Amino acid sequence: MRYRADLHIHSPFSRATSKAGTLHGLAAWAGVKGIDVVGTGDFTHPGWQRQISGNLEEAEPGFFRLKDPESEAAARVLPPGLEADPGGVRFVLSAEISSIYKKDGRVRKVHTVLFVPDMDSVRRISATLSGIGNLESDGRPILGLDCRDLLEILLENAPEGFLVPAHVWTPWFSLFGSRSGFDAIEECFGDLTGHIFALETGLSSDPDMNRLISALDRFSLISNSDCHSPAKLGREANIFTTGFDFYSLRDGLREPVDAGGRQRFAATVEFYPEEGKYHLDGHRKCGISLEPAETRRMKGICPVCGNPLTVGVLSRVMELADRERPRYTPGAPAVFSLVPLPELLGELLGTGPASKRVSDAYVRLIRRFGSELDILLETDTAALAAEASPLLAEAVARVRTGRVIRSAGYDGAYGTIRVFSDQERKEFGGQMQLFPAGPARTAAPAKKNPLPGSDPPGPPVVSGPVASRGLNPEQEKAVAAEARHILVNAGPGTGKTHTLVQRVVRHVRQGRTPCTVITFTNRAADELRQRLDAELGGVYGVIAATFHGYCLLWLRRATPNLQAAGPELRRFLLGTLHPQQSSREIAELDGDITSFLQSAPDTDVGVPAAMAPYFERLASEQLIDLEAVAPAVLAFLKRGGPAAEVMRRETGRLFIDEFQDLNRSQYELVRLLAATVPVFSIGDPDQAIYGFRGSSPGWFFQFIHDLQPEQHALYRNYRNDAVIVRAAGAVISRNRRRGSAGQCESLTGRTGVIYSMTADSPRAEAAAIVREIEAVVGGTSHREIDRIRRTGHSPAALSDIAVLYRTGRQAGIIAEALIEHGFPVQVVDLIPYYRTGPAHPLYLWTLLAAGLEESSDLLALMGKEKGGSQATAAAEQCLAGVIRTPMAVLLRNREEVPAPLQAVLIDMASTVEMMRETARTEGVVAALRGLLPRYGTDPAAGDVIRLLSLADNFGASLEAFALHLRHYSDTVIYDERAEAVTLMTLHASKGLEFKIVFIAGVEEGLLPLLPKTSFTGAEEMEHVEEERRLFYVGMTRAKEILYLSRAEKRSLRGGVVRQEPSRFIAEIPAPLITPLQGRKTSGTRKSRAQQLSLFE
Repeated sequence: MRYRADLHIHSPFSRATSKAGTLHGLAAWAGVKGIDVVGTGDFTHPGWQRQISGNLEEAEPGFFRLKDPESEAAARVLPPGLEADPGGVRFVLSAEISSIYKKDGRVRKVHTVLFVPDMDSVRRISATLSGIGNLESDGRPILGLDCRDLLEILLENAPEGFLVPAHVWTPWFSLFGSRSGFDAIEECFGDLTGHIFALETGLSSDPDMNRLISALDRFSLISNSDCHSPAKLGREANIFTTGFDFYSLRDGLREPVDAGGRQRFAATVEFYPEEGKYHLDGHRKCGISLEPAETRRMKGICPVCGNPLTVGVLSRVMELADRERPRYTPGAPAVFSLVPLPELLGELLGTGPASKRVSDAYVRLIRRFGSELDILLETDTAALAAEASPLLAEAVARVRTGRVIRSAGYDGAYGTIRVFSDQERKEFGGQMQLFPAGPARTAAPAKKNPLPGSDPPGPPVVSGPVASRGLNPEQEKAVAAEARHILVNAGPGTGKTHTLVQRVVRHVRQGRTPCTVITFTNRAADELRQRLDAELGGVYGVIAATFHGYCLLWLRRATPNLQAAGPELRRFLLGTLHPQQSSREIAELDGDITSFLQSAPDTDVGVPAAMAPYFERLASEQLIDLEAVAPAVLAFLKRGGPAAEVMRRETGRLFIDEFQDLNRSQYELVRLLAATVPVFSIGDPDQAIYGFRGSSPGWFFQFIHDLQPEQHALYRNYRNDAVIVRAAGAVISRNRRRGSAGQCESLTGRTGVIYSMTADSPRAEAAAIVREIEAVVGGTSHREIDRIRRTGHSPAALSDIAVLYRTGRQAGIIAEALIEHGFPVQVVDLIPYYRTGPAHPLYLWTLLAAGLEESSDLLALMGKEKGGSQATAAAEQCLAGVIRTPMAVLLRNREEVPAPLQAVLIDMASTVEMMRETARTEGVVAALRGLLPRYGTDPAAGDVIRLLSLADNFGASLEAFALHLRHYSDTVIYDERAEAVTLMTLHASKGLEFKIVFIAGVEEGLLPLLPKTSFTGAEEMEHVEEERRLFYVGMTRAKEILYLSRAEKRSLRGGVVRQEPSRFIAEIPAPLITPLQGRKTSGTRKSRAQQLSLFE
């Protein structure tokens, strides 16, 4: 059977699409255009998926038809006078995916189209992809997913399906795109490349151009409209002469000629490639259009503005071509280059293709001759001349034979194809008869010789000593110093951890062990161990741990089963010990305990009477409060004796990272150890931002006073560009006691830039941030490139971008705006994401199913259950003396517990068993995913996606996953592999770096934060200085581009308050800040050409 197919389209759920693109609208226009098979597009979008399920039914294997083809919905989308038979049109299930990710050190932005034969495959693929990104924000979702991994997901969930790289030459979003693609298909799909058998040429290239590259010989070349409006269907299409079903179509693409020599994939219908938006090189803003040779001569730079040119498809093809002329394999499909009928009519009538005169003429032609593609491809020109117009007949004849005048598109501007020259138009004017025939004067075709040395300019590569194992002079001095005690003042980006690691490595290689390396989070300790392992190939005689881990190590020598009680368990115990007190009173006691432990020199001091029951209960359960760990070891060391001497001896040489973050008891412990233990400490007092934990930069300077260490300073900054270093230094210089920031020197070789933005409101601020992110990533679709491109910087990956803010309350509006625009997001805070928000129940269930829950965990989970308040109250009484394995305790005594609790217990026990069985047979991810409906949790929620992605690494082991989560439960959880925009508080950003950073809400009262309590003058100064250090930390997270944004009005304290810019902005020298002005748009009206009458 012979049929035409347009396989790549978009639904109304995609951005910038027509509302007429319903399934009925697509079917109606397909009938008008002469298309027999249409891709559904966008099957990953839940809303469109529901419409597909509700309105389509399978007709032939893998082909679907409208359930109600007579619906008025089809007729309403067509121009008056047009009728079509949508019942004969078939749909094939398809979806385009936008993958934005980093691979081999470059940002890749590649679009691909998935094709599957059935709705079960659609659901399986969508379920998997929903765990990776937000499928609801756009019909073509943006996923931080490697194309190779996307193909693997397709093959696993739809073995009969196939994937086609979309519009493979488009500069910004394609497999071979000059801005973000690959040079070879194998680089993109790796070991799965063999599963790719077709490529979509796109509007700006044709088969002739693709057949200049021998590496593409084995691939079928398909053409589709990629339309966002049903009226654009069929502008490119495919013609098949094979079975009318999904499997025959797929096999025709895989093998255009069958084993018997019959042609299955017959032809493609093409745009003239010059009409595409990216055929030539150029810069539309400056009106510059260039052939490849001219671009090469200009070295890829616009001669008007000096910014990089957009390298078009022709240049990119020439760059990869290894032939001078196209070569086709036997049986290759034929190629028909056409001009859409409305454009032909617009030229003949001297008006735009969307005008009423063109529409009226179009309707008359369709009614008289059938479909548009019938007219352009098959209708006899004599019939056109006799029954319509000799002018139209001549126009169609010229299009069919390639006798057209071409003006090529470039940099997002469509090209134009004309059939008549200006002179011819003057000659026939308003005549109705056929004008004197003669060949159209056509533009000379572009030469297609490969251009040697035509690599487009790339971003500069920065290298420095920190990038290798080498040390700069200041680092070398610190590493090689022989003093007993050493303090290194290391500014941001100066290689602090690199220096610390090299110091430890040198000691180990010299036999100076044991060594103890202390840092402040489990993740930092793990990373330190990995670095040491990489350097030493397995480390013996080195302990790398957090302060808490180091202290617990020694406390467990005396009490092997000792466990630390975190904040949740503390609150639970206080509640059980003081049931008569209100939640406010419990919170006050909780705060008093924290203050006591942060200020007490050690645990041998007297405990206030109100706190005594709590500490006695901990001791009876072999527990210790997490914040009491360091004071307890300090007391142990002060008491002395043989055990204390063993501790000193086995500590060996002490190395402390982030020294500015010490609190009083930790500092006193270091000072006491220093009597017999050499201490190498490194940090930056300008980055001391954890005052709420009892930390103070004062201990950094107290160390100098008490121990007289040899001092070193690292000031060569390999992270931040020059403008950012200068601005940050200017800000922090306002503080009284400072580190080495004032002398920091940027060695990146780049200038960098700081932008300031002001918006009316927080929502407007969020919208402005989204616009700028759209700009710095180089756009997320073709239609947005020209609107957003202004930065002049090389495109960034989503993982290169962070939005920072002072308080977690600011995150919601910003995250909402990003998600609405289709950007993947990971939200990071000091508290791990799975201990709050939609992922929290999944975390608690994991602990419960693994048998690792504490009473506070079980009660928190019960509180989220239906009828949980009564059950929780009953459980609190039943668990008054229980801390560990509370679920097992309650189940053993379930006959004695109150009825409300009994019902909840039975349900929870059943759920645990179901989780364990599902994890055993299908994995942890499936076990957790099954819990989502229980709470009405959105599977596309960012935190849920993150947790499920993490769970995938643990296979079927709930226990291993629970232990991992518990281990990192006090750590900032940031996944550097996530291809997503990172949102985080300024506190959580410490230790991280990004190419581009936004600091939102740079306003008085927010940054610096207005304290809740009144301060004395000295206390206020201390507060502002810590806030300044916090701002300084935020600024120095940005490697190249820093945005400072604020809102002029904000809802605070129950009303709308006018906000003043933060005092910190005024501390930055004005020449270092570039204000962003609002953008204005303008349009020009096209001149009306001479109008001709078409029909006699």
